Amino acid sequence: MRRAEPARTLREICVIAAVRVIDEQQLLPTVAALVEGGIRAVELSYTTVQSAGWLVQSLKEKDLLVGVGSITRSSQARESGMLGADFVTATVTTPDVVSACKEISMPCILSALTPTEIWRAQEMGADFVRVLAEALGGPNYIRSLLETLPVRHIVGADMPLDGYLPYLEAGTELLEFGRSLAHPELAERENWAEISRRALKIVKACDNWRRTSTYRVLDSRIDLNRKSNDE
Repeated sequence: MRRAEPARTLREICVIAAVRVIDEQQLLPTVAALVEGGIRAVELSYTTVQSAGWLVQSLKEKDLLVGVGSITRSSQARESGMLGADFVTATVTTPDVVSACKEISMPCILSALTPTEIWRAQEMGADFVRVLAEALGGPNYIRSLLETLPVRHIVGADMPLDGYLPYLEAGTELLEFGRSLAHPELAERENWAEISRRALKIVKACDNWRRTSTYRVLDSRIDLNRKSNDE
């Protein structure tokens, strides 16, 4: 798969579930519950795939996009690619990881916080820039970034269960959910139904937002055409 294809698919599906469980035996049931709720992209930690590399291919067989997170070095990105990962998420802003991803045609998500870091991540060639915006003003922070910097393809990191749609309104392309969606305590209690319920609610809300957003764009274009014709 070419690099552009998984990147385009990520933008289309809107939601990534970052799965972090206490016991690795809980990972597959957790992912199954997420899939039941409509999730199509999951991210595992590098330490997880390092000790159980077979997980990546196993999950890809379920028609999932599988990413590897907590990446800090280019060697980790290359190893993830060799295991079959569709994308990687780096917890730092480093050009080495981007270069490694380009070598193996794999999309790269760099993490950044300040405007300077976000701009640098974009300049380095990251396919997406992951921003933990909740602590810095939430959607308003994203909106101000997009108004003042030539950045695009922003991932809203660690989204809450409520209040995530305003991030899409602000211009965020991808929403990453972690503990709020697949909380380790839910997995410990084997409450798969609750994980599926949360996932389904998020997926439906994002799909509905996308549809209404498309209609709003079409309506605005129709209005513009009518005005130009009247003139």
